Amino acid sequence: MEIAIPGFRAEADAEATGAWYAHEGDEWYCMCGRCRNFVTLAKQRELPAELLSLLDRLSIPPEKATYVCELDGEGLYELCWNVSGRLLEKGGKAASAPWGNWSLADREDQYQPSDAYEDFPDPCFILHVFIRLPWVLDEPMDTPRPKEHYIPVRGAPGETCAFLRRVIAAALAAEGVDFACEIDVSITDDAGIHEINREMRDVDAPTDVLSFPAFDLAPGALPDPDEDADPGTGYVPLGDMAISLERARAQAAEYGHSERRELAYLAVHSTLHLLGYDHLDEGPQKTRMRAREEEIMGALGLPRE
Repeated sequence: MEIAIPGFRAEADAEATGAWYAHEGDEWYCMCGRCRNFVTLAKQRELPAELLSLLDRLSIPPEKATYVCELDGEGLYELCWNVSGRLLEKGGKAASAPWGNWSLADREDQYQPSDAYEDFPDPCFILHVFIRLPWVLDEPMDTPRPKEHYIPVRGAPGETCAFLRRVIAAALAAEGVDFACEIDVSITDDAGIHEINREMRDVDAPTDVLSFPAFDLAPGALPDPDEDADPGTGYVPLGDMAISLERARAQAAEYGHSERRELAYLAVHSTLHLLGYDHLDEGPQKTRMRAREEEIMGALGLPRE
C-alpha cells in the first residue's frame, strides 16, 4: 500500500511489517522513566490520532517503536518505527504537523542504531517522528534499575523464544545473577552461524552455538551492577549468543533426545560461557563447566536421557 506525508511517499508492505511486529518485534525495552513514560502513553493510545492511524494501517503496535529517545528533559521525544517497503519520494525536511514533525527515511540515514534492523525484512524504511509528549508517570524522570532480565530472542517462533528466555533466566539464577542483565540471542541455521563464525572468529565452519561475552570473567565472578550497568537502560550487558536451530535438530536426532532438550543445553552452555566458564583445557575447566551444565539442566527437568 502507498503511504504519504507531505514531501514523502513510500510503498509499504503492510503484511510483512505487521508479521514482523506480531512475531519478532518487542515492546521498547529501556526501563528509564522517560522511556516507560512513552510506552505508557503508547499503550493507552495517547498519541496523535494522525500518527496512530498510520501505525494502525501498518499493523504496528505503537509501544513497539524500534528507537525511543527523550531529548531535553521536557518531553521532546525522537521516535522511530521500521516499515517494510521502499521510499518513492523523500523530501528534504521533515513535515510539520500540529503535534510535531515527521518524515520517512532510508535506513542508511542512521537515525537509529544498526541493531534496530536486525531480522527486519529488507528492503525497509523508517517512520521518523519528533513529538512533545506529556509526563504521565507518578514519579520523576529518573532511571530506576530494572528487576527482570532483558533477553531478546530473534529468528525463532514465539514459543521457542519464550522457552529459551526461561532457560537462560534459570541458568543466570543458578549462577547467582540477582541483578537485571541483557543477553541478545540470535537463532539461525548452519549457513548463518557459519557466516558469523567466519566473520567473528575467523573459523570457516558451521557450529552449534557461539558465545560473545561482554566481560572477561572467571567462573563464579560476576560483573558489578553499580559499575557495569548500561546507564541508559539499567541492564548489565552480558553479551550475545547465536544458536543454529538446524544443527540443534540434527544433534538431538544423533544423541537420541528431544529438540527441546538440545536447545536448552546449548542455551545453558552459552550462558555459562558469558559468565566466564570454558572447556578448552579438556581438564578441570571442562569438568567444572560440564558439572554446572548438568546441574542446571537437572533443575530445569531436562536431565541427560
